[in-house]
Amino acid sequence: MVRRIVEEKGEKAVPILIDLLFEGDPQTADIAVEALEALDCCKQLFERLDLEMKKDEKNVGIYYIADLIGDKKCKGGIDYLKAMLNLVENENEALIVHGALAKVGFKDSEKYLLYEFENDPYMEEFLFDTALALSQSDDEEVLKAISNKAKDHPELIEILQSMCERNPAFFSLLPEDLREKVR
Repeated sequence: MVRRIVEEKGEKAVPILIDLLFEGDPQTADIAVEALEALDCCKQLFERLDLEMKKDEKNVGIYYIADLIGDKKCKGGIDYLKAMLNLVENENEALIVHGALAKVGFKDSEKYLLYEFENDPYMEEFLFDTALALSQSDDEEVLKAISNKAKDHPELIEILQSMCERNPAFFSLLPEDLREKVR
């Protein structure tokens, strides 16, 4: 259905796809996100986010938008995402918004995520997601922190792998035992 909308309407499909983020069906939202990632839609994402943040009731769609703004590295996205921090009510929401901010280069959010990753026992259930949010970093301290946790959390190896693929110099910074696992 979503692909057909995009094929038929092209860029005109953006408002329809954004609406799908707010309908509550995660599978449909994921497909809409995939389609929106390929389209020029930052302006429309900002407009919808601005509208939604003024409402009393929050809809999960705003977090899809936040993540998209980060993934697309929308110019001007930092201000919208920083405003979203005022709406955050739990660790998962904080992770999404700070993760999006880190993707657009907001170093304070990267520092926040790194601190949470290393020090907050309540973030243990979000360890992989936090590492994933940090994986776009070029900071050696981030790589070291993820490496340290990877010894007890083998699921983090794939994140180290992607970081080393993006930045080959990171490979030499890995401890010897992890170098064998990261190829």
